[in-house]
Amino acid sequence: MSSVVLPEGTIDHGVTAGDEWLVVPAERIREALSALKDQGYQSLVFLTCVDHLATPVVEPPPERFELVYQLRDMRRHRELRVRTFLPESAPRIASVHDLFKPAGWDERETWDMFGIEFEGHPDLRRILMPDDWIGHPLRRDYPVGGEPVDFSEDHEAWQTAPREA
Repeated sequence: MSSVVLPEGTIDHGVTAGDEWLVVPAERIREALSALKDQGYQSLVFLTCVDHLATPVVEPPPERFELVYQLRDMRRHRELRVRTFLPESAPRIASVHDLFKPAGWDERETWDMFGIEFEGHPDLRRILMPDDWIGHPLRRDYPVGGEPVDFSEDHEAWQTAPREA
């Protein structure tokens, strides 16, 4: 691994396909991100979630939800992915909106789409879905479906594969 000093409590670390990453316990996310910020990772590129419900991998992840914080050190031209896992029964974690300003928006989006609660967030409300929307549509157990929408009178013609195919 490069010159990253692993934050206290780091569970695992490595490089996959050239991307450097580490895993920290959810209860230590603020400490870990603060320590990494002090090392030069001043920019939060993005924060997102992965729902591992029924993930077809050889070794299942420790919990259903994985939060991914992508950090960037602009001076040394390096990036680091910080991962943490949250249980399905209590998908909540401390907000880092005060450490990285863009996190406020990403936390709202992650709450809206996955239902992850960010404790201490000053304005955790929907950002993409309507205020009266029920559920979190990027969860793998969210019901898929809806009404068919026809965009033109000849929709059957353009939804059919060409004869030559």
